Amino acid sequence: MTAETFHALQQVLERLGDPALRESQAANGLVARHVVPQHGLELEYAWDERSRTLTLLGLARVPNEP
Repeated sequence: MTAETFHALQQVLERLGDPALRESQAANGLVARHVVPQHGLELEYAWDERSRTLTLLGLARVPNEP
């Protein structure tokens, strides 16, 4: 993973801390997905409202959009 891609991943995780940007199922404690097409990544994450914690569960490569 390049430094640029890692930085983009950090930024996405930070933004997913904002309830307005999270998938609704993540708010219910279920696994949600977020695609970062410009870096060819798909994140799997969950949000724990009680502890206000975002957990990255998985990271996968996906084809980049042209």
